[in-house]
Amino acid sequence: MKASPLTRQSLREAIIKLIEEALLSGELHPGSRIVETELAHKAGISRGPVREAIRQLVGEGILVSYPSRGTFIIQWTPQDVAEAYTLRATLEKLAIQEAIKRITPDDIAQLQATVDNMAQSAINHDIRALVQLDIRFHEQLYALSRHSLLQEVLARLRRKLYCLMAIDQGYSLHQDEIAQNHQRIVDALKTGDYTLAGETIAAHVMEVGAEVVEQVRQRSEA
Repeated sequence: MKASPLTRQSLREAIIKLIEEALLSGELHPGSRIVETELAHKAGISRGPVREAIRQLVGEGILVSYPSRGTFIIQWTPQDVAEAYTLRATLEKLAIQEAIKRITPDDIAQLQATVDNMAQSAINHDIRALVQLDIRFHEQLYALSRHSLLQEVLARLRRKLYCLMAIDQGYSLHQDEIAQNHQRIVDALKTGDYTLAGETIAAHVMEVGAEVVEQVRQRSEA
């Protein structure tokens, strides 16, 4: 079996994935500096693809570069967070309403399996797994929308929110409720009710957003 050669694009995507994982784990956080040489060394590649990845993430508003100072993870204000979650709620409402038009029992079973794994992760107090399963659940919904442009926009928005997920205390404070909150979304899908499904997921996103806004406000005032 021959392995596919790594292209410059795949190397760039690997660096982006590396930054995403560091954000989710809390290794990187808002205000952290990104050093090209360190990333290149960690990935075992040249600095060219690293520069390209950084340029892409600056364009997406995840990183910000300052002349003579370097590149950093963006800092969030409470207003930034509120706007991001309001947009996410609107887009995910559209995604679930597109998904409900053609969702199958197998699709629902896959979502249910993710929720069941969330419940087990809460029992195990595995916060890292809860974060990953939360991401998986919403990405599953995006895919079920069969709306390519919507999926692209949501993927970019959620990647921008990754640095907030790492500092979101909700995963540890409300771990027992996370599966229940997502179960309500699955139950709404099972009814086939277009309006209920949209309202359920929008309410979920806005509730999470309100908590994150407050956490960012407290950090900014500390």
